[in-house]
Amino acid sequence: MSIAQKSCMVQRGRANCLGETELYDENEDLCPVECVTEFKTDDELRKVLDKAKETNTLVVVDFYRPSCGSCKYIEQGFSKLCKQSGDQEAPVIFLKHNVIDEYDEQSEVAERLRIKSVPLFHFYKNGVLLEAFATRDKERIDASIHKYTNSESSSTLD
Repeated sequence: MSIAQKSCMVQRGRANCLGETELYDENEDLCPVECVTEFKTDDELRKVLDKAKETNTLVVVDFYRPSCGSCKYIEQGFSKLCKQSGDQEAPVIFLKHNVIDEYDEQSEVAERLRIKSVPLFHFYKNGVLLEAFATRDKERIDASIHKYTNSESSSTLD
């Protein structure tokens, strides 16, 4: 199964992993399908961005490091945002990327994107990076999701 097939979009009480639909209890804290999908390579990210472009879907990426306390702090909030995104009219794809590779070096993706601090969040629409910021504030992430799903967004980096 490709990374694009595993990317979960949650809409109106259903977890939809690009073709596979599963009902879930809206009172659960987290989506039963792993909504936040991890990718490892530029190719995997590009495939998701290309697929999202077809449907004008917002893609939110959490860049993290396993040893980062702030990254661990925001992880659960980010997962909850995935579940709660089902209340919006527009679907959202949630991804995450470990900026440290299996050799304890900066990943190729992090190097190409010049990721220097984590947790860092990127917001993409139509294949374009709209906004990027480092935070551990779930409300700030949620505000950006609403900004790019509830209105026509600009295609420039904020």
